[in-house]
This record gives sequence, structure tokens and C-alpha cells, in this order.
Amino acid sequence: MSNTFEILARFLDRYGEEVEGRTLEEMPPEVKAKLRAFAQGSLSAAERGQLAQLLKDNPRWISMIADEVKASRGTGSA
Repeated sequence: MSNTFEILARFLDRYGEEVEGRTLEEMPPEVKAKLRAFAQGSLSAAERGQLAQLLKDNPRWISMIADEVKASRGTGSA
């Protein structure tokens, strides 16, 4: 699973600074579900690729992954 977090860290390093002057758009519920599954490590490689493209197009959603990881750690399932 550490490889998943390395990929996420590289993604954040690469695209994290590009969020400026964009309008806020509500995240669709299905994307929230995918972010939650990604944070829990349960997305397939194909789904991770699709999610990466969504995050590239909507980088402000990246912080949701961190929130989901923090939430999952709080449940004692670390």
C-alpha cells in the first residue's frame, strides 16, 4: 500500500500548487465514493487511473483524499 501513497505524494507535489482562480464545483457523490475507496486502498489500477484524471481536471478535490485517510485512521483500522 505504501506504493499507493508514494504515487499520491508525487501527484500532490506535481499538481498541488495549480489551484488558483477556479470556481468551486460540487463534487458528485460517485466521485466522493471513489475518493473514499482510493483512500482505503480498494480501487483497481484502472479506477485509480480514471480518478487521477478527474483529480488533474479538479485539483481542489485532492484535499478530500487527505480527509478520508485521516478519517479512516480515526476508526482504529490503521
